[in-house]
Amino acid sequence: MSRRRTAVLAAATAATAALITSCSSGHDAAGKDPKTAPIANAASNIDKSAWPKAIPNSGLAKDLSLPLQAYMQTYQDTVALDNAERNLETSCMADYGFTVTFPPAGQTPPPSADDANLPRRYGITDRATAAKYGYGLPEDSQGQKGTRMPALTKEQVEVLTGRTSIRNNPTDPAPEPAPSTYQGKPIHKDGCAGWAADQLGNRNLDFSLVSQLDGESLTQSQKTPAVQEAISAWSKCMNTKGYTVATPYDADKVVPHADGAPSQDEINVALADIDCKKSTTLVEIWFNEDSKIQDQQIKDHKSELDALGTRKTDALAAAKKALNG
Repeated sequence: MSRRRTAVLAAATAATAALITSCSSGHDAAGKDPKTAPIANAASNIDKSAWPKAIPNSGLAKDLSLPLQAYMQTYQDTVALDNAERNLETSCMADYGFTVTFPPAGQTPPPSADDANLPRRYGITDRATAAKYGYGLPEDSQGQKGTRMPALTKEQVEVLTGRTSIRNNPTDPAPEPAPSTYQGKPIHKDGCAGWAADQLGNRNLDFSLVSQLDGESLTQSQKTPAVQEAISAWSKCMNTKGYTVATPYDADKVVPHADGAPSQDEINVALADIDCKKSTTLVEIWFNEDSKIQDQQIKDHKSELDALGTRKTDALAAAKKALNG
């Protein structure tokens, strides 16, 4: 899944929904220009310990990195771009006389750092995690609850989004365009959110090809003779431990995971799963076959991927400038 807000209105909606402090007309009462207080200051206080690692640092997938990951957007990249957008949106809104404060991104990290999801790409791989959570996810990787934003005035919504209202879900009616000006000042196309995205080049970031190729390589690699043989060996190993299961993707169904703490039976299956992966070198074999396919994919789509890589690099450089000046 793409982590960038590629649709402009979606960008505006997500940005607006992130507001946690009151948005009022007029400048800051203390006279502080919001443009001189970048979100980078607040972001420095975010707890990054729960952020997923781009390259696993434990388990059977430790230090593994697939070729296509060089073209993916990591969670770290997403946070940088989101914070830069929010900083620019704050500055833009101030130009219209509105003081808005966006919370820094990075407070609700996802379980995986990018689309490759290497820690679980070939099934679970971390024994220490399995011993505690079975097939479930660690509590600190499921994100923290965000703070609900206050209501925005009609004028603030129009300036921020370039629309008369926020579309919170696909079933809502499509918002009407906002007036072309606010107090005589032209409103940007798609509002401050659209303007901010343009400053960073975010509208040009589309990772759908990378996601597609990544999914195809996983499917194709599973069908290779080497991986099929390794999966068969893994299945036989599981059978010796008392579990009848054909593939690692079916292992979590042996003892279905329930909400809350995992049962000891689930943990036992999970540990057997990982031990059998280790003894059969399944993860290593699968990763190698996966990598070979991705190497060829990169050759076949070199021009498109190189162009995306350049756009990503440029956007991150623009984000750094927007946050740090």
